[in-house]
Amino acid sequence: MSNDPASSPSSKQALRDAIVGARLRLAPGERAARSRDIASRLVSLAPWARAGTIGLYSPMGAEVDTSDLAAAAAAAGKRVAFPRLSGGERALSFAICAPGDLVPGDLRTREPPPGAPALPVSDLDLVLVPGVAFDLGCRRLGRGRGHYDATLARLRGGATRIGLAFELQIVPQVPFEPHDVTLDAVVTEARVLFPLPAAGAPGNSSH
Repeated sequence: MSNDPASSPSSKQALRDAIVGARLRLAPGERAARSRDIASRLVSLAPWARAGTIGLYSPMGAEVDTSDLAAAAAAAGKRVAFPRLSGGERALSFAICAPGDLVPGDLRTREPPPGAPALPVSDLDLVLVPGVAFDLGCRRLGRGRGHYDATLARLRGGATRIGLAFELQIVPQVPFEPHDVTLDAVVTEARVLFPLPAAGAPGNSSH
């Protein structure tokens, strides 16, 4: 556990509350338009082009909508798998599923139905990751349950991890601990962020 006060549970929760509140204040039409811009930016990236199998999420609350990405993947002949909680495991499991076939799961999620074909995490080429806040170094603050950190740590070496976020979710620095996983990129409606080249250096971005 980090001794940094910025990593304390209270500071993490304060940041979560602030970002979730700001995201909820986006009008539904504005969220939809920004989600479309994020999808357009993502599908122009090389990791999307070369991915045959994509791990996608079903948005909770006011998260970035992924419906355009699911449609783009289907049109391109890519396999799409959605995550689900499995038997008390911290890491998520994945199953191949169309968005319209998702069913209510635990913790207000939507997940593949029981009969959906399971997909080993090692088969994923690209995983698209939700989050509450992201920083300039592509570090992520989630909801605090650790499901995605545990999942991302199990991906094979060649898989790409990309966060999806509205620009209002980008902060200078999120609380970060040794077990947290840095993403390969974060895509917003305005830019693509890549990890810091060195500790303390400004983040690289592509507009």
